[in-house]
Parts: sequence; structure tokens; C-alpha cells
Amino acid sequence: FPVTITGSKVDLIELIYALQTSKAINAGTTDIKEIAISLGKMLNIEIEEGLYRAYLDIKSRKNQKTKFLNTLSENLNQKMIEEDN
Repeated sequence: FPVTITGSKVDLIELIYALQTSKAINAGTTDIKEIAISLGKMLNIEIEEGLYRAYLDIKSRKNQKTKFLNTLSENLNQKMIEEDN
């Protein structure tokens, strides 16, 4: 069955920028738009349109700029803590 993202488009865009910035995909040589198109196809969501606008929205957040990435990290850490107990 197809894999579909159930988080928001902005969450995925935050993840895409993090992957590109950290050079985790093709050693950072792949354009942000190419990553967005590829992951969008894989996750059955069109994210190319509005990609740059969403990034500006993420940058303008007041408290947590990387809200989704922080949540991912917290959830994974919590899972590991629970598994260790």
C-alpha cells in the first residue's frame, strides 16, 4: 500500500530543509526543490508549490523555529526511555 504522510505539509518541509542543510541527502549536493519533489512523490503529497513560503513561515516562528524536529527528537527519546524500563 502507498505510504502517505499524515503530518502537515509544513512539518515535512521543515524536515526537508533539515535534511538538506545537514547534508544528509547526497552529501548536500541536491537542491532543496529536488528533495521536496522526491519525498513528495514517495509520500503522496505535492509540496513543491509553497516550499519557499513555508520556509519563511518556519523562520518567522517566535518560540520554537524547529517545532517539528524538536517533537521528533522528543518522541524518539521517550520511546527509547520507555523501552529501557
